[in-house]
Amino acid sequence: MAKTFKNLWGQIATFRNLAAAFTLVRQGKRFDSDTLSFYADLESNLFALEEQLQQCTWQPKPFREFWVTDPKLRLIQAPAFEDRVVHQAVMLHVAPVLQRRFIVDTFASIKGRGTHAASNRLRSFLRSASRKWEHPYIIKADIKSFFPSLPHDLLMQRLQRIFSDQDLLWFFDSLIHRSGYQGRGLPIGALTSQWLANLYLDSLDHYAKDTLGIKFYVRYMDDFVVVGESKAWCRETLARLQDHVEGLQLAMNPKTGLWPLSQGVDFVGYRHWTSHVRPRKRTLRRTRKTFKRLRGLYYEGLVDLEFIRSRVASFAGYMRHCDAHTSMGSMLENFVLVRRPSKKEID
Repeated sequence: MAKTFKNLWGQIATFRNLAAAFTLVRQGKRFDSDTLSFYADLESNLFALEEQLQQCTWQPKPFREFWVTDPKLRLIQAPAFEDRVVHQAVMLHVAPVLQRRFIVDTFASIKGRGTHAASNRLRSFLRSASRKWEHPYIIKADIKSFFPSLPHDLLMQRLQRIFSDQDLLWFFDSLIHRSGYQGRGLPIGALTSQWLANLYLDSLDHYAKDTLGIKFYVRYMDDFVVVGESKAWCRETLARLQDHVEGLQLAMNPKTGLWPLSQGVDFVGYRHWTSHVRPRKRTLRRTRKTFKRLRGLYYEGLVDLEFIRSRVASFAGYMRHCDAHTSMGSMLENFVLVRRPSKKEID
């Protein structure tokens, strides 16, 4: 029988651990109204959470909901601030246990990995495959409606195979079954959702690597890429992976497909080839529209340079990880900021 972890709750449900979690949740949001409100009576708030967790009376609060386009429309359900502190406190002790189970080629939510590490790993795979085989092919796949489709009962079964701490399992049961979903689904926007979703597809990772023996496999959340020796091999492998996904009570996105490696592949926000990495065309189009809107806002005096600087820096950070010097230079060269002349200047 595989080892299960117990006695974690005594380390999680403590004032010290909750205080450490608060410090992490507060980073980058020190002056947000929710942060300031919680901080105004910090000690009492942390003691109240400690008591709720120790007595197993904690329940998740309603989410703050909003829509984002990244690139498709998504409903984000952000937990209440105090729930984010609780989630962080739990994951400080649970995440290291889960991470030890994960393969090295899964990259979402894991410190030290992330999108850029995933991009570099895929690029390495593409180069190795092009040297190894004459006409390699690519499988590019993702899960249809991934977060809304995650089955609660199967997810709890996976947690029960890892943890035997009954208080910790009570927490996950409360989190999963009382988050406003019936039988399926986790909220996008919660730290715990990211880790639980990653855990659920850990089964797919080990099936791909250990059972099928796929060397060139990389996953970022529900997006994954396989590089294989031929079209026939990729077609057969995709069918096996699809069967496994269906066994998880999930479904592949209909856009899943396979094509020659020479055509490149879109993954973690970039388009990859063996020799270079490019930004997504839709990202460039969206940024051009954003820059145009920012020029208009600055002209009318509705935003300042600091506001614009942060957005330009974010885009520059994205572009720094791909081969796009010409595009970057062209966009910045045309990004000229001018203020509307004041009445006094006109006179």
